[in-house]
Amino acid sequence: MKNKIIVIVLIIVIAVAAVLTSFYFIKQKKTLTNFPENIGQQAPVENQNKLVADDFDIVLPAGWKKTEPAIGTLAMAVNANEQLNDPAAQKINFRSYFAVSYDTLQGKSMAGYMQTIKDSLLQTVSSAVFANEQDVNINGRAVRAVEVELTQQGVDFKILMVAIRGEGDDVWVISFNTIKSSWDGHRETFSNIVRSFNLKK
Repeated sequence: MKNKIIVIVLIIVIAVAAVLTSFYFIKQKKTLTNFPENIGQQAPVENQNKLVADDFDIVLPAGWKKTEPAIGTLAMAVNANEQLNDPAAQKINFRSYFAVSYDTLQGKSMAGYMQTIKDSLLQTVSSAVFANEQDVNINGRAVRAVEVELTQQGVDFKILMVAIRGEGDDVWVISFNTIKSSWDGHRETFSNIVRSFNLKK
């Protein structure tokens, strides 16, 4: 379990670091509570472009593209056409992206599971700041979500981590990563992506 938590933390930190070393990763009122009021309903699928994996599928908004997943992730997608104004982000060719991974709760509650991820992340990035942690229900599934802010090599990142309970002890973690200055422009997109997450089993 501990090793899997470390992998999920590395999805956040190493993926950012990978971008910083030129790996190409081609986000409601102002908090997660400001997801659209129909968050518990299936998101509309006007755009049929989907990222399809063995166990799940998820709708990709216009301009988002599936990319090779980082080690430890099952799937990743990037906002390939994004144009960022942040000079530090431009320098590293950063694009907003999300990654999906799988883990098990090992008997923990959703809140306990998320706390383990937070504790592990703080061991790696001690300056990480967490906000707006809450439980929501999406398409009939229990969800724990938290926002994270951290700075790496001069770039201020903002991350949304969403843990979705599957069957039994299964938990699926979606990590949405963007720069802080672009957060407001992405939060509805992130909301729609989460609501479109569909487990096949």
